[in-house]
Amino acid sequence: MNDTPYYKARLRAAERDSTFESRQSAGAVIGIGSTRLYQIERGIRLPHEDEVIVMAKEYDAPELITYYCKHVCAIGAYCKCEKDIND
Repeated sequence: MNDTPYYKARLRAAERDSTFESRQSAGAVIGIGSTRLYQIERGIRLPHEDEVIVMAKEYDAPELITYYCKHVCAIGAYCKCEKDIND
């Protein structure tokens, strides 16, 4: 199984809030379908930046934004910045 940061963040959030135990209920909170969430969590599709922002907020996982900026965002890939985005 491909344990992406998005999947791991949802599982950590589920420890605090049972709403995030299933992709269906988590997707409803995030505003995307359970199939799309599955594809993001499995690494089949890349999330959109607005989806990452909502996931980071709802899962209480700000590291998702840093991950996205370093590994998915075209600007982050172009800059190849090694330091934290918040610096």
